[in-house]
Amino acid sequence: MRERWVPDARRNAVADAVGRLLMRGHGTFPGMREIAAEAGVTTGTLQHHFGTKDDLLLFALEHHCRRCAERLTARTEEGARSPRQALSAIVTELLPLDEERAAETSVAKAFVSRAATDPGFAAHYRAQREILLGLLGEQFARADVPDPSAAATILVQVIEGMRTDCLLLGPDAVDLDAVLDRLLRPRDTP
Repeated sequence: MRERWVPDARRNAVADAVGRLLMRGHGTFPGMREIAAEAGVTTGTLQHHFGTKDDLLLFALEHHCRRCAERLTARTEEGARSPRQALSAIVTELLPLDEERAAETSVAKAFVSRAATDPGFAAHYRAQREILLGLLGEQFARADVPDPSAAATILVQVIEGMRTDCLLLGPDAVDLDAVLDRLLRPRDTP
């Protein structure tokens, strides 16, 4: 017998199921039956709470973004951090270095693919990107980088490549320290 639908817990279980399925399927969005089976709900229940795959993908993205934000908040509450430590913590939380973050990255990549053809998703992507740019820009400003905005933009673009490399080649394929060394180089260094 299927478990009774408990809104928050089951919606989160569905979002987690989407992440796991995307991770295993390497970005191909699963069907509603497959999602329902993975989450332990009926397809009717799933369709009742998520009218379309787009609704489900957007919820899954928001769910995974919330979890990432909670981890980042917990890490920053550990105490005052240097800009480099803060940047390293932010980037590390965005990289698929474990199963949870690999699922989050898989959802994000599916969302980006959908945003390429849907203006509403693209607007949501731009808003999320601005939040990340602001967060990174603050740390680059604290580090007295000459152009914090440019450094933040470069790092956001590098993160996307690092995420792909981690998913396809493994965590050893990225060198976060080398990236931060380059972006945090003192003003007077050529």
